[in-house]
Amino acid sequence: MAALRWVPLLLALASAFAFLTLAVLAYNQHFFDLDRDAHELVRSGIYPELKPLMQALSRIGSGWVLVPLSVVAYVWLRRQRHRAARYVPAMLAGAFVAFALAKWIVARPRPKLSPYGFPSAHTFGATVFFGGVIYALWTTEMRPLWRWMGTAAMLLLIAGVAISRLYLRSHWLSDVAGGLTGGAAYLLFVLIAVDPRLRLSRRD
Repeated sequence: MAALRWVPLLLALASAFAFLTLAVLAYNQHFFDLDRDAHELVRSGIYPELKPLMQALSRIGSGWVLVPLSVVAYVWLRRQRHRAARYVPAMLAGAFVAFALAKWIVARPRPKLSPYGFPSAHTFGATVFFGGVIYALWTTEMRPLWRWMGTAAMLLLIAGVAISRLYLRSHWLSDVAGGLTGGAAYLLFVLIAVDPRLRLSRRD
């Protein structure tokens, strides 16, 4: 059990390192070959019938959807007497400050040349919220089948939001990667801070 307590911290540090590396490169206006390749691949593979789905997935990652969902999550966790319930509002506000500050500092243009592309806020927010739901699923009493199905659904939603931002040409691939790694690092550090079970003790 003590060895498992290293896992959240190591994942948080690895995610933070990846995010900071991408942020430094983005700040210097560096674009990867994969950024341009992914952009060209999307341009050559646009299917009109997929656009409504991608727009819907993109909206799921917006504040207009995630904020109401966070209120629902807060109420549900309170009813479950979950220890993390009281931290939901602060976690949501902190996530907004984190990606907004990163966007302002980096100030890299998007594929369509609109400003503040890095990191993808939709991807960052989806990673924080749906990743938090996964944490809640594994720390509340429920049937294992529902837990596994819920986890798979949340991972698919995170992936769907990330893919939609590329498909709609709203972000470069590295912007989306920044949203994934930044969101994961932020969420993991918050969970380590609020849940003693995820923290290393002196005995460990």
